[in-house]
Amino acid sequence: MTAKLDFLIGRAGSGKTQACLSAMQKKMEAEPVGPALILLVPEYMTYKAERQLAASMTGQGGFLRAYVFGFRRFARQILLETGGADIPRISEIGRRLMLRNLLSRHQRENDLTIFARQVKQRGFTGNLSEAIREMKRYRLPAGVLRQAAQYMNAADSRLIGKVRELAGLADEFEAAMSGRANDAEDMMELLADHLSQADMIRGAEIWLDGFTFFNPQEMRVIASLLQCAAAVHVTLPMAGRRLPGGQLELNLPENVRETGLFYRPYQTMMRIRLMQADEMGSGNVGKDCSVTLMTGNFRAKKKALTHLEQDLFQTAAVLPDATEADGLQLAEAANRRLEAEAAASDIRRLTREQGYRYRDIGILIRDEESYREILGLVLQDYGIPFFQDGKRPAVHHPLAELMRSALDVVMGGWRYEPVFRCLRTGFFPLVRDDVDKLENYVLAFGIYGRKRWTQSENWDWYRRYSLEEDEQPGDNVSDVLAEMDSLRRQAADPLNVFEQNIRASSSVQDMVKAVYTLLVQLDVPLRLQEWTKLAEQEGRLADAAEHRQIWTDIIALLDQLVEISGKEAMPLSNFVAVLGDGLDAMQVALIPPGLDYVTVASFDQNSLENTRAVYILGANAGIMPRRSAVQGIFTDADRLHLEQALKDLAGKKGELAPEVFHGSRERSFSESFLLYHGFNEARDYLWISYALADAEGNGLQPSPLVQRLLALFPGAKERFLSIPLESLGRHDLLQLAAAGPALSGLAGALRGRREQGKMEPFWQDVYNWTLAQPALRRPLNMALSGLFARADEGRISPELAKALYLNGKVLRGSVTRFEKFRQCPFAHFAGYGLKLQERQEYRFRQKDLGQMLHAVLKEYGELVRQEYEGRWQDVPQKRRLLICRSLVEKLAPRLQSEILMSRPDYLHLLSRIAGTALRSVNHLSAWAAVSEFQPAYFEEAFGHQGDEIRLKPLPLDRGYSLSFRGQIDRLDVHTGQPYFLLIDYKTGRAAMNLFEVYYGLRLQLLVYLLVSRQFFRQRGEERIPAGILYAFLRDPLISSPRRLSEEEIRSRLDSSLRMPGWVLADAELVKQIDPDSRYIKAGLKKDGEFDARTKEKHYVRTGEEFDLLLSYVGWLLEETGNEILEGDIRIRPYRMKAKKENNACLYCVYKEVCGFDPGIPGYEFRDLAEESEEELKHRMVRQIGKESG
Repeated sequence: MTAKLDFLIGRAGSGKTQACLSAMQKKMEAEPVGPALILLVPEYMTYKAERQLAASMTGQGGFLRAYVFGFRRFARQILLETGGADIPRISEIGRRLMLRNLLSRHQRENDLTIFARQVKQRGFTGNLSEAIREMKRYRLPAGVLRQAAQYMNAADSRLIGKVRELAGLADEFEAAMSGRANDAEDMMELLADHLSQADMIRGAEIWLDGFTFFNPQEMRVIASLLQCAAAVHVTLPMAGRRLPGGQLELNLPENVRETGLFYRPYQTMMRIRLMQADEMGSGNVGKDCSVTLMTGNFRAKKKALTHLEQDLFQTAAVLPDATEADGLQLAEAANRRLEAEAAASDIRRLTREQGYRYRDIGILIRDEESYREILGLVLQDYGIPFFQDGKRPAVHHPLAELMRSALDVVMGGWRYEPVFRCLRTGFFPLVRDDVDKLENYVLAFGIYGRKRWTQSENWDWYRRYSLEEDEQPGDNVSDVLAEMDSLRRQAADPLNVFEQNIRASSSVQDMVKAVYTLLVQLDVPLRLQEWTKLAEQEGRLADAAEHRQIWTDIIALLDQLVEISGKEAMPLSNFVAVLGDGLDAMQVALIPPGLDYVTVASFDQNSLENTRAVYILGANAGIMPRRSAVQGIFTDADRLHLEQALKDLAGKKGELAPEVFHGSRERSFSESFLLYHGFNEARDYLWISYALADAEGNGLQPSPLVQRLLALFPGAKERFLSIPLESLGRHDLLQLAAAGPALSGLAGALRGRREQGKMEPFWQDVYNWTLAQPALRRPLNMALSGLFARADEGRISPELAKALYLNGKVLRGSVTRFEKFRQCPFAHFAGYGLKLQERQEYRFRQKDLGQMLHAVLKEYGELVRQEYEGRWQDVPQKRRLLICRSLVEKLAPRLQSEILMSRPDYLHLLSRIAGTALRSVNHLSAWAAVSEFQPAYFEEAFGHQGDEIRLKPLPLDRGYSLSFRGQIDRLDVHTGQPYFLLIDYKTGRAAMNLFEVYYGLRLQLLVYLLVSRQFFRQRGEERIPAGILYAFLRDPLISSPRRLSEEEIRSRLDSSLRMPGWVLADAELVKQIDPDSRYIKAGLKKDGEFDARTKEKHYVRTGEEFDLLLSYVGWLLEETGNEILEGDIRIRPYRMKAKKENNACLYCVYKEVCGFDPGIPGYEFRDLAEESEEELKHRMVRQIGKESG
């Protein structure tokens, strides 16, 4: 028996689908019980088709005969009846698992050539899976491919190798599958074989709707249906016309040309007719075959939409007459977000003003990656229920990330990144704050590796702020250490058990069990239930569905791993790769949230059908139509060569050549039809929009289709919407579509009022309405506070300031603290009031180098004092080298929890540090040999309990006082006169500047000078400061265009290390400090006078100037202390008026916190104008005099 074959053809909207449903309805009404009526549609259309069929039978009490299937479900149904479904079906995930397993074996055996590098690339397994599926769909056995390779050009060895390796892998895959599992393509072959045995098909009528093309496997199924069923009806989109005599003409350009819109459907019809003719014999061509042409456009209710269907995609160069544009809306927006918002506003307009239901509306997108997330957020903001049709990738779900990261922890030796990726999935018994604390601790101490994470001893690393040997943690530090160790154990214990289990596994089954045990130990099912419930409560139904389904999918993935490779022994690295491929392939199928929702679909899987209003977003060049791109294993050139080889092979055998998918060439031909189909889904209203820029601000161009639309519909220009970036605040009712966009629009209007001083009455009404909505008051207040923000007056109460800063009645701190206040009061408040800190990281920084060199120089000085009576110049060169090396080796383990011992490059750095220390010691020793000043005291601390230097606190207002703490690097004393030098070691640049002293930006050396005088007085010595100097601890580089002598090199090195600072303006004393000005910046001429550079740079100061400076610094510190205790926390950073890029914000670590913005009223820099030295000194005198007066 051969079934009657009936083609229903027609253009979009001609009623083909409705004809199928009507025919099924009539048969069911006439005969409720009878042979099956089966509607076959693409997989993604089954849900909608079932709903449409059910709707057509409303009032009929349901139906028994009718079925809606995709090919896959149809195959399963038939095989369940005929007994061919006993072999388990393998999913795409299972396919990839099996293929990855095969590839891993080939990697171990290193027997792949062409695919050797690709195997290591993520995604290759998916490409290989798709290639094998294509072979099956096009019925190309591996043996045929091998034979075809023999007919290829020998010069194309790469393609030949590619074909042969693919054929080999396909054979291995089939062998592994044989008798164990079937995939979707195998099911199609079985379907074709078993249809003749199915009672369901006997006497059945089949309708195939929604297809434009059938692959060879599907064609074989149709051939079987033609042999078994009573009738087969096939709908195909196609052009046609009736000739005057009533004959049907299909030989039209859009059907027969390869670039024609309906070329593929036309070729499909011809192939089916030829297939039927082959079955019936040449004498019966056309018998029991009819073609019904559906004319007219029953879908489009507007003339413009009918016109668009007829002419938008015509290839003719001449455009037809223009027509009115009712039902068509074109729009452009500054970016994709505004484009989505404009569409959402218009959807709300349709539902409010024109009675549309959300289910009457659909959104089509071509660029899913750019639009899906934006659309989801915008539709949610606008309160529009929606369903994004299609499956959601599960690879980024926290559970998938947990599994991947846990395996990365094991494989990567417990590196920082995978451990904390695990902890941030939310499945471990640590709240987010605990994870943050633990992460900060781990980063601060460079903790990595299983040994440290799982050690039985408690974690007891803590940050030392000096290199003193006996420093022990205080009680507060001990509490923190105990907390960190507890958090560490909660995080590490499950992962440690997991690693032990998986490394002890002897088979894939054992590894799967280890993974499952970890998930159960972490209570993953319970946590997913909690997340599902929370998502449902918050209205995130898609997220709830994903949380609900993911556990089932993960278990199915693990089950398939056991089924495929359970008893096999597999290296852990291969298991990780196999499981990773499975997670990559996993997708979550979502269910619509109800009956009334907007459907968001793609052009590729366009499930919209007969929709009243359709919104097409992203109509940009390169997207509509989409540029062709190479996908998969074979390039387009490869496919052409393969096709020719298959033709040559078939010619040799006297057979028809098999079909080959033509890749991007075929995709580009079908692209026009996809767009045609999408652009003609609307019944009443079609919105087409595009963006002018992407998320990065790169310009975008409209699609050529937009230009053609504007040419077709001149009237559309009058209704053309353009949404600029500055659209917020415009007089537009669309912005009142929902509370969220209304607030955004109101914010724009209020911004205009702030800038222009006026606001339209329209927005004044919106403002008043918003004030009356309790739910909107808080977001409105936030918007107002942002728009009309002014700098806070920047004060806290004196009581709060004293509570934050005082220790009893004393304000304590380092000089750096008070310099920070002079730079910006808020920066001081952030650091010392709020106690904000930068995240500490375990790395060697410049300040660590400084700390190390300071410690080396201190211990060197103490040792020289003991062994050489403090005479640095008497220490032999070899002895200096040995001392520096031994001190570096001694001190290195104490720095930052042995950071210098943690890495090979840091170990190498130790020798460089020792070299720098030696260079500094040599330079300072050479200076000591010519100077009358000799080193006497090193690293003298003050301000702490037990320090030798006992300071008298500075008095502040209201009985409070100010006390410093710090450490003087070095004090040198004159061998015969009561003078001393204060020396501060620096690893970076440094200089003394009266301007910076005046404004309080650089006070340290002068404060230390005050302290030094007090130190000597406590020792019964009345010494006079001879100067304050910066000594550089560095190993400078010298460059020269010519070769230099040793003396020249030494001279240049000494010059680069000359010490800046201020020394007493006494020429004789300067000679005693440095006779030849080789070591300090201050210099003398031959006549004994100071040279011009010394005068110009003010390297010398008189005794009166030093007294003035010390008096001024004391006064300024008292002023600073009083201002701090008065509660000054203004955001008022300094800025050099002459060099505005030099300001307090440049390197400030708190600039992300303060919100300083000169564009907001009240925020401004404290501009500092550079003035002459004389003017600054006069000001200092006036300030001190004012105070004393």
